[in-house]
Amino acid sequence: MAAQKKASKGRSKKFVLIDDDPTYQAIMLRIACETGLDLEAYESLMDLGSVALLGRYDVAIIDYDLGQLNGVEIGEYLSALFGDIPMILVSDRLREPTDKPWPKCIKQFVEKKQGYKYVLEQARTVA
Repeated sequence: MAAQKKASKGRSKKFVLIDDDPTYQAIMLRIACETGLDLEAYESLMDLGSVALLGRYDVAIIDYDLGQLNGVEIGEYLSALFGDIPMILVSDRLREPTDKPWPKCIKQFVEKKQGYKYVLEQARTVA
C-alpha cells in the first residue's frame, strides 16, 4: 500500500484527493500547502484503506477515472454511507450524467484544465 501524502497548515476543514496521477497529486498537495488547505492525497480507495474512511473528511475531490470504480460510483457509496459529505468530481475530459443523475453528494464537476487552484477553490466553497 502506498504511503499517505499530506499537505497541511494549521487545523481547518479536512480535504481528500483521490487521483491516480502522481503528478496531479503532487501539484495539488503543494498548492494546498501554500494556501493553508488541509489536504491528503491517495491514488485509490485501496490506498485510503476503505470507502468508510472518507467519513473523516469534510470534502472529497475525486477523479472520474480510477480504474475499477469511477468517481460517480464512489459518490454513490459516499451518499449511501454519509449522505452529506460534499464531493468535487474532476476529470481531464468533460463528463455529464448519462442515463441517471449523479449522486447528490457530487456538488460540482470541474475539468482539470480549469486549473489546480480553481479545483481547490471550488472544494473550499462546498466545505
